[in-house]
Amino acid sequence: MTLCFEHRLDGRDTDRCVKSIAPNLLDPERPVIPIPMQTREELLHMMKTADAAHILIDGGIFHFNALFTDVATCPAARVYYMRTPDLMAVARLGVFMKDHGVDLKPVRGEDFAALIQQAQYPERHRRWLDRWTSNQRPFKGLLDGRTKNTVVDQGIWLSSNGGCLVCGQPTDRMATSSFIGGNGVMLGLQLCADHEAEAKASPSLMHYVAQSAKVPPPAFAENVEELTAQEIVALSCVAIRDQLDCAIEKVDGTTITAVRPSGFRLILRQDSPMHYAYNIQDRDGKPLSRIDSADHHAVDYGPDHVHRDLSRKKKNEVESSFTYGFAVADLTAIRSLVEHAEAAATRHGP
Repeated sequence: MTLCFEHRLDGRDTDRCVKSIAPNLLDPERPVIPIPMQTREELLHMMKTADAAHILIDGGIFHFNALFTDVATCPAARVYYMRTPDLMAVARLGVFMKDHGVDLKPVRGEDFAALIQQAQYPERHRRWLDRWTSNQRPFKGLLDGRTKNTVVDQGIWLSSNGGCLVCGQPTDRMATSSFIGGNGVMLGLQLCADHEAEAKASPSLMHYVAQSAKVPPPAFAENVEELTAQEIVALSCVAIRDQLDCAIEKVDGTTITAVRPSGFRLILRQDSPMHYAYNIQDRDGKPLSRIDSADHHAVDYGPDHVHRDLSRKKKNEVESSFTYGFAVADLTAIRSLVEHAEAAATRHGP
């Protein structure tokens, strides 16, 4: 909200931003999302474009409300408000609003209930939840895989109710972007084909979303840098040395060969996020397992996939790996693969 006010988004655009994060705010028992305003200027800003602006008196408390009642994409109305029991404060705020062109009328509780379509809310929320669950299911599946296999530990789904976040056109396309630091955040949203093409020309998906909302990108997205191949190799060497207890045996271009205390080898080739492979070999150089990006297997989230067993009988058994092609981000999956191979070798003996 603060960012919206700082960059002078009008009330409608501000409310649109709030609706995009509505799944985090909705309560199946509450047909309105209450959003307190910190200053009378903020409240005035919202009142100027609200569907209804009024004073609601409830239990001796005066609520100055800017109400947005569009429930096409968000089942609950949004009310931006200030409240007080102080009659002098009520008078001052009322005069301030009137001096700025907003003439507030009192409403009763039953009138407010009608404005927010309270009676229809349970059914409206149920229908919305069914749609929202269906629309974000692919994102949830991808996020679950990423949190289990990479440094990603949280996700943000910007809900647009099955339509393009920018224009509202119905779409079944999903766009995602991840920000990797010590941990990772994955952003997901829906865009139509035209706006997806526009987004690809932006520095990042978050930049495009911010530009569409007419606000600057958040700090964690603003400082994104694209790494060179040499930097990727250097960072990967440090990560697998320190976090996977490996000795770096050699580096050949974008391929790193590292050795575990067990004698097992990791051979990591990172030509690009679309062209990479992580290979696990035993002490004798026999291939045991692999993660790679070759687009020749049908997997739910691909083309990135994992061969957990490269024996003749099982080498074509694959599943989505959820990896990025950047070893620093994919350490969880790599560790799981090599530790599984080492454990299997221990069970079977020399």
